[in-house]
Amino acid sequence: MNQLARTLLLLPALALLALPAAARGPRDVAYGPDPRHKLDLYLPDGAGPDAKPRKTLIFIHGGGWRRGNKDRYGFVGRAFADAGYVVVLINYRLYPRARFPGFVEDAARAVAWVRENVRRHGGDPEHIYLMGHSAGAHIAALLALDPGYLQAAGVPRSSIGGMIGLAGPYVFHPEQLPRLAKIFAAHPARNARPVVFAENGAATTNGGGPPLLLLSAGLDTVVGARNGPGLAEAYRRAGGRATARSYPGIGHGQIVIAISKFFHGLAPVLDDTVRFIGKP
Repeated sequence: MNQLARTLLLLPALALLALPAAARGPRDVAYGPDPRHKLDLYLPDGAGPDAKPRKTLIFIHGGGWRRGNKDRYGFVGRAFADAGYVVVLINYRLYPRARFPGFVEDAARAVAWVRENVRRHGGDPEHIYLMGHSAGAHIAALLALDPGYLQAAGVPRSSIGGMIGLAGPYVFHPEQLPRLAKIFAAHPARNARPVVFAENGAATTNGGGPPLLLLSAGLDTVVGARNGPGLAEAYRRAGGRATARSYPGIGHGQIVIAISKFFHGLAPVLDDTVRFIGKP
């Protein structure tokens, strides 16, 4: 069993180990017509339509664009809600039901739902942060760097306060990887590479793009260690703001597990993200 498979098997138990939880919010809210178009909200204590709006964090799960479910990441929602943010975990369509760019379009649709509805749950629709792990980090990076997705969904880029990527593939070549070729075959492979939109300046035109926090695992054998630094360097060359950090001694799955308070000692992912986003 490889590293990714072992991690996915552990995640349901890790969600339970993350207790005690912050105040919980609505579950399985539809943001679109497909059965996978569902999201969960995790609300901090005191959040509500009559309170000061909190910064909003949208988390996009990984799983190689083939698998994964928001339900396994309740520990992420609870940890960041405990830190004071309104947190939204989303599902999106998976291969073979969806191919690129369908899952990115799903995520953009979810962002549009959040921007239109999060205020009544206590979130700030003008301070939305995108966060993802692995394939979810790839999706989050494309939303942040390719202006077309959010524009098509009716979301102004100014609403996105930043993007946090955990062990994402940003500089990869999907057409060269047999296990991914069918997922990305319908469109030019360059359109699936976040680094392209950083290199060509598309992400930083018309007022600039959001800041990036790109976190990598030093022992990552699934994505590798060069993706975060590679994207950060390209984005900075184009005038964007990006911070890359690698955590030694942890693997691809452990970087997201470290968000759980139970496994906080693996790496300061939670602390670094909170510092990047700032006060709720």
